[in-house]
Amino acid sequence: MKAFIRNLSLKKKIQSIVFISILLLVLTSFLSIHITSLAHQKVLHQTVATTLSFSAQELNNRLENIGTMADMLLADNSMQKGLGVYKDSTLTQDRTIAYKTLYTTLNEYYFNFRKNNINYMSLYQDNISIHTHIMSREKLPDTIKKDLIRRAEEGKGKTLWVTDYSQEYGLFMVKNIRRSQFLKLDSIGNLIVNIDINQLMNSFTDTSRLNEKAGYILYHDGKFIYNSSTLPSEEGLLKLFDSRYGQVKLETRNYFYVKRGVPDLNWDFVCMIPYDNIVTSLKVSLNLCIIITLLAVAAAMSLSSILIDSITRHFNILLLKMNNLADGNNHSLFVHYDYRGRNDEVGVLHTRFDEMVLAVNDLIRTNYLNEILKKEAQLKALENQMNPHFLYNTLESINWRAKTLGARDISSMAEALGTLLRITLDQKCKQVPLRTELEMVQCYMTIQKYRYEDRLEYQVIVPPHLLDCCVLKLTLQPLVENAIRYGLEENTEGCKIQIVAEQEDNVLHVLVINNGSTFEDKLLEKLKAHQITPHGFGIGLLNIQERMELTYGSAGSLELYNEKEQAIARLTIPLPIEMEEGECQKGEEPC
Repeated sequence: MKAFIRNLSLKKKIQSIVFISILLLVLTSFLSIHITSLAHQKVLHQTVATTLSFSAQELNNRLENIGTMADMLLADNSMQKGLGVYKDSTLTQDRTIAYKTLYTTLNEYYFNFRKNNINYMSLYQDNISIHTHIMSREKLPDTIKKDLIRRAEEGKGKTLWVTDYSQEYGLFMVKNIRRSQFLKLDSIGNLIVNIDINQLMNSFTDTSRLNEKAGYILYHDGKFIYNSSTLPSEEGLLKLFDSRYGQVKLETRNYFYVKRGVPDLNWDFVCMIPYDNIVTSLKVSLNLCIIITLLAVAAAMSLSSILIDSITRHFNILLLKMNNLADGNNHSLFVHYDYRGRNDEVGVLHTRFDEMVLAVNDLIRTNYLNEILKKEAQLKALENQMNPHFLYNTLESINWRAKTLGARDISSMAEALGTLLRITLDQKCKQVPLRTELEMVQCYMTIQKYRYEDRLEYQVIVPPHLLDCCVLKLTLQPLVENAIRYGLEENTEGCKIQIVAEQEDNVLHVLVINNGSTFEDKLLEKLKAHQITPHGFGIGLLNIQERMELTYGSAGSLELYNEKEQAIARLTIPLPIEMEEGECQKGEEPC
């Protein structure tokens, strides 16, 4: 099955994807139609629940503010002192002053917190009472007042909410006041706060986010605390709210309700919305959804067919170009359509492919030859860097010898110098037989022997069959020169230089050994990183290493190391598997 799908054409793959997508769209649409009513109920529940949660939280916050106010009031020093005087003192003057203090403090707290819909506040101690409003005593019957005082005293300092009289007299908060001075904790009075429940509920129950006018019911232990005027107040109604949300029928109308609890209080909060108009609107929406789905399927099939053809046609052209390029038919790569003006993926693919073909052709015609010439120029440049340095040292030696001994031995030195110049300036070959390189070193040593005499010893240990092996020109002489530089010029003792050649499989090793100096650890790496400043000779070492890498790649190398108090420079040169006589490297003229 996977192989069948992979081998389908691009057009059929896209058509299959579109068909499956449309099929899934149709199935999803009809499934959505089937569950729309439930989804609508859920959305409605979430909307109402959000509103209700806000209202419940706001109710809780305001009641909490009133409770906080009560705690602040009871902890107030003026309140504590005044109630204490009332209880303990019998002097009329003291009690009069205490009354004024209590009245002032009570009203101060009332005016500061009345935005929480506080109707009035009262303090009671035995037969004495203090009120924020003089008419409050006429509004509240004695039986209710005694019941509230009794509940406050039974609470022993707890904040209690009394909902039994909320329908007629509002919501009450009662709290027994305990003396905090000297931690006596005896009862010195009772605080009663009356809240206008209708005003409180209307101040934060916002129905602007709902489609229908909502009603609210607040109840506790099966008894109404508050209900909107638009809703019935029969206690049997509360038994219908047996789940978090649902539908109920009251009289001739259907309602959708959501129930939430008030945080920190064991109260239930219900929001009810008329549902008849919503059902009618839902049916209209379902029918409209079916029509739109069918039209969308027809339009999607037509447009997808047109778009697929417009895309696959250009991919087929690109595939034809690629096949022609693979077959070497470059004349059929370009079609009569300019893709350079298109910025979409198809245009970019065609444009980049055409540019790539032109770049490949240009690389074949030009770049390959340029790279060869560039490599040749690099090798010649590295060789030419060494000639002036060697010639300068040679002339300096001849000059020094001429000044020291007169004209004697000049002919020998000049003859050796001529041989050196002939071999060095020969530009025909990059590689020469090992015997030629040793001949150049011998001429160089002839010149140096006149300078250093018996302090300089020179020995060549090369098997005869290796003399015809090819090595990179101008590699041994700089190494010998480096050995003399550090073996003789920087110390007064003698120096013995050996050139040893040996073969290991298809690799030739040529070693330049001297016992007059040592190499610093990782000398070549430090020269490359400019951690050591070369004094002329260091440049020669780097040139040799770079020329070896350019000529032989990773198979050739220059290594510098110390062994048995001797400095050793080793050249590693790969040998051809089969080499004709006189041939140094495939593709070069015999040297």
